[in-house]
Amino acid sequence: MSEQKHIPTWDELMESINSVGEHPLDTGWSIYRYLNANYKTLGSKESRSLLAIYMKIPQALPSLLHSCMLNVSVKMSELYPDFNFAAFLQMCHYPQNLRPEDMEKQKGSDGRTYSSLKEKIEKALASYKLHNPESRTEEDETIVSMYAVKLFETERDGRKLRSVKLVASDGMELLADSHLFSCKPWEIVGKLYDVLIRTSKEGNRRASEIVVSNKKMSDVFETVVGYVDRYDAANGQYHIFDNQSRHFVAEKPVIKPIVGSFVNFAPIIPNQDKFKSAYIYNNVDEAKGLESFGTYDAVVKYVNEEKGYFYYQLLKMPAETPEGEYTNEGSAQLSLVNVNGGSNLKVGMNIQIMLFLARGSDKKKHNRVVKIIV
Repeated sequence: MSEQKHIPTWDELMESINSVGEHPLDTGWSIYRYLNANYKTLGSKESRSLLAIYMKIPQALPSLLHSCMLNVSVKMSELYPDFNFAAFLQMCHYPQNLRPEDMEKQKGSDGRTYSSLKEKIEKALASYKLHNPESRTEEDETIVSMYAVKLFETERDGRKLRSVKLVASDGMELLADSHLFSCKPWEIVGKLYDVLIRTSKEGNRRASEIVVSNKKMSDVFETVVGYVDRYDAANGQYHIFDNQSRHFVAEKPVIKPIVGSFVNFAPIIPNQDKFKSAYIYNNVDEAKGLESFGTYDAVVKYVNEEKGYFYYQLLKMPAETPEGEYTNEGSAQLSLVNVNGGSNLKVGMNIQIMLFLARGSDKKKHNRVVKIIV
């Protein structure tokens, strides 16, 4: 029977299973042929039951039959979400029980080259792990948690094409088709996703499948204290600086901060694109914000009350930042002083200032003082 390609009926299959001790190999082939022909209509429970029966049949492995059953299990994993594909492969002692030919690409009668059984299994297993995060291990490098930064719309032949820019915590960037997401295009941006990445022979990476991540942003991205410098109402963008003078933009965030306040946020920094995004976790009170952001000791060198500004000199130079170097001296508005609007500021007075580097009208970065504590 194992040498024939007869697909048994259900009654024939049950008869073979009931007398499996008399012809285990023939029964194994009967289960395979019936399952391969009927798994789509049989349903998940019955299909999984037949797999369980097959696994109890003693046989020498690896074998052609076992490879055929693995091939069917790949098809089942794509159809039935409740089929624990990863557990089944463990029961099969995958990949030890593969034959050498299962590792090789196959050539069809049409002359085309097809994926090897191992490649099919690995592809299906990666997809299973994407949809079942509890089955993942730290070694699953093909699944990466990425933040959706922006939605781009283009038009081709009268059709709207929407692409989503994704950024990982290590700065990796991908553009993904909006159809890969399970939500509406306008609901995509600002969320964390788990992305199954395929790599071409040329080394190009692309998003193959995408699901909403069950992780929190803080599980993936670091937490940084930032200062909310300004708000662009036209675009719904909050401009945030950290104490390294890095400039971030939080676009239409769920948590709306107040300009001049502090926030905890995740810095989203692409490797190539210069545009840095911020995901706001929560607001931070003034005292904790100042402590975390940091201030610098300075001395007042000159005061012009009439025009409302003064000069200062830093007593200790801040460390060089990725954005450039601070200058030892600078100017600031008296209105920034935390008491009496700066009217009590005198030359020679020691103060604390909070500052970062920001681009001026000359397109160069200069000291930008935003808070002064007397």
